[in-house]
Amino acid sequence: MRKVCNHPYLFAEPRDTAESAEDGHHTTEELVTHCGKLQLLDRMLRSLHADGHKVLIFSQMTRLLDILEDFMVMRDYSYCRIDGGTDIEARGQAMDSFNEDPSVFCFLLST
Repeated sequence: MRKVCNHPYLFAEPRDTAESAEDGHHTTEELVTHCGKLQLLDRMLRSLHADGHKVLIFSQMTRLLDILEDFMVMRDYSYCRIDGGTDIEARGQAMDSFNEDPSVFCFLLST
């Protein structure tokens, strides 16, 4: 139940393989339109980005971070990501990048 509430693609992959680009990212608007939570996040992030804010997004599910990463690519937002598979050196680099680079808008993190 939690999967489908976070994003339908967590429950079942999209049926149309054309939704997925060659690099494996879902890059069509359906990524957003199929999920009410992502529609709201999209509106919030547009406003925050326009105002020059930086954003931290936390999730317990790395597969949801994968979807959010696809969303970041689709919207051309600069982002960093840390999850359980990120080694210590890469974690430090991601944190430094987010903190020091004004162009990095979002940080995706697993809890």
